[in-house]
Amino acid sequence: MFPLVAIDVAGHQLPAGGVVLLGLAVGYVAGLFGVGGGFLLTPLLSVVFRVPLEIAVGTGLCQMVGTSVSALLRHRQLGQGEVRFDVLMLAGSLLGVEAGAEVLDALAGAGTVRIGGGELPLVRLIVQLSYVVLLLAAAGVFWREGRGPYEDLDYVRSAPLARLRLPPLTDLPAVPLRDVSASVIAYVGLALGFTSGLLGIGGGVALMPILIYGFGFPIREAAGTGIVAICATAVTGTIAHALRGNVHLLLAMVLLVPASLSAQLGALASHRLPARTLRRSFALLLVATVSAIAWDLARQVR
Repeated sequence: MFPLVAIDVAGHQLPAGGVVLLGLAVGYVAGLFGVGGGFLLTPLLSVVFRVPLEIAVGTGLCQMVGTSVSALLRHRQLGQGEVRFDVLMLAGSLLGVEAGAEVLDALAGAGTVRIGGGELPLVRLIVQLSYVVLLLAAAGVFWREGRGPYEDLDYVRSAPLARLRLPPLTDLPAVPLRDVSASVIAYVGLALGFTSGLLGIGGGVALMPILIYGFGFPIREAAGTGIVAICATAVTGTIAHALRGNVHLLLAMVLLVPASLSAQLGALASHRLPARTLRRSFALLLVATVSAIAWDLARQVR
């Protein structure tokens, strides 16, 4: 089905054609939903291609740099996003990434646990269960909220995180929002950075619900805003994991080229599709990813 050319990753032979197709899919998802695509790429590298989890995390972040930059340029061209929010998130995100990478490194050396009839590396168990919890929670939010229109200003002003008044306060004119807590935004960045460093995702899968339902961003503005934070955490996460030997550059490049191209198409599609369709589609994609992870866990512990 795929070309016979293979990429050697820690003794595993990955079909180059399959890797290219994965890159195309991840890039389109990144552009369409304003996420880095790591929530899809990292589990599939581990589950489908059997790449060691630490390398899947580091390599996923590495290719995400190109994907997120490509999607960012397209969203900026379309005038989507709130730059002030990204600036306020940045410092917390960078600190969180390093902390997440340290925790992943510690888990990788923690050995195995016996479950059912087999043994499972502790790092794989914790990371994959974290994926399941995070993705199911995000899918539930997007599916439930996808039932109604939330693009009006009354909804924006009633969002819970937008109403917190912890100083200092700032305005977000692109949304528009006034007197939003800069401290809350910074702590959100810290939490998302940690998630990125630990799970090899840009944090967009968690950030999008926070932007839309926590701060009240319209979905297109959320996509344009989230992609900047994803780009910053991807760069920092790549450096952190490269220093630990967890980045496979050839694999990252083979993923990156098709992903960067398809991200442009995804960003264009996000500008044209109804917000409700985007929410529901994202929820279904998250559920499909969780199903693949759950199947892999069940197979290993039988």
